[in-house]
Order: sequence, then C-alpha cells, then structure tokens
Amino acid sequence: MELLSELAQRKALIAAALLFALGAGVLGQTILEYVAPPAAPPVATTEFVVDEEFTEAADGRAAAERPVTPTAIPFIVAYVSGAVRAPDVYRLPGGARIKDLVLAAGGFADDADIERINLAAPITDGQHVRVPWIGDATAAAEITPAESPKGGNSGGLLDLNRATVAELDALPGIGSVLANRIVEWREREGPFRSVDDLGKVEGIGPALLAKLAPLVTVAP
Repeated sequence: MELLSELAQRKALIAAALLFALGAGVLGQTILEYVAPPAAPPVATTEFVVDEEFTEAADGRAAAERPVTPTAIPFIVAYVSGAVRAPDVYRLPGGARIKDLVLAAGGFADDADIERINLAAPITDGQHVRVPWIGDATAAAEITPAESPKGGNSGGLLDLNRATVAELDALPGIGSVLANRIVEWREREGPFRSVDDLGKVEGIGPALLAKLAPLVTVAP
C-alpha cells in the first residue's frame, strides 16, 4: 500500500511540473509578443524608367534658354575717295589697314598712284583716306588726325564751319552743287551748331545726313 501511495504522489508531482512548464511557456510567449515591436510592413518599391530622348530634349531647351553673352566686336567707319573703284563710307573691323579699306572699295582704279600711299597704315574711326591719281598734284595721299587739312580736322573729321567747297565736294554723295549750297547756307545762317544742321541744307535728306555724320564735325 505504501508503494502504491508513493507512486501516486510521484505521478501527481510529474503532472504538476508539466502543467507548470506549459504555463510558463505560454506566459513567456505572451510577454515577448507584447514587448517586441511589430514587424514593419514590406515597403513597396517603384522602378523608374529614364526616357533618354526626353532628357536630351530638356537639356536642349535649357541650353537654348540660357542667356548668351554677346561678344563685343569693335568696328570703325572710314571714308575712301580718289583713285578707287567705289569711293564711299565703309564699316570695317577695328585694327583694319588702308589696304582693307581699298579692297572694300573694290580695289584701285586703273590710274591710281599706288606708290604714294602706305597700304599698311592703320585706320582710325572717322578717317578720310584719299588715294591719289597718277599725275595728281596733291602731296598728301591720305588725311589722318596727325595731318590736319586746311578745312580743320577734329579726330580725322571734316569741320563743317571751316571746310572749303573742294573738301566738301570730296564727301560721298555731295558733289559740287551741294558743296556750294553748304557753304552758302553757312555764310547766310551763320556757323553750324551741330552736324544735324546739315539737314537744313536743301538737297540733304535723312539718308545722306546719316551717311555724312561719321565723317564731319562741328569744332568748338
């Protein structure tokens, strides 16, 4: 009887131990689920496809809209007369030589005295270059600021208030008739106060005045 009683007690202890272990496991799992942070949901990823043609077009538009800084190119205006094929006022790049001006005028006339002109000489803005003819009695082949003509020279420009009929006649588009009118107007109305007063002379319109303005001046 004592043996049966002892066996019954051992079975009861084993059963109690199993129940205790099972309860401890369930309790531990519950605590872990409460304490541990919830797992983050999977993040959806988006795949981007680059359109190369669109990118190139956008880059092209950006380049086109980018402001362009203009490069300043200096120019000079000079008048050539005498023994050239097309005497006139020409616009040349800064640093041009007399040869460039002669070429712009179509080259030398057949009877030009090319030995009396320095083709390598530089040109200044507003300068009047006269190419001499063969047998021309004129001593000077060109007019520069350093070689002031009788009509007066201010930076190579012809002074309207001191120019002679012959000097005015050499200007492009003037001729002897208009040259005499300019001198007559000056004697009748008094000295020119500005280059724009040339427009008051009969026969000189806006187009001719614009052509003459870079070549003449009114000295103080």
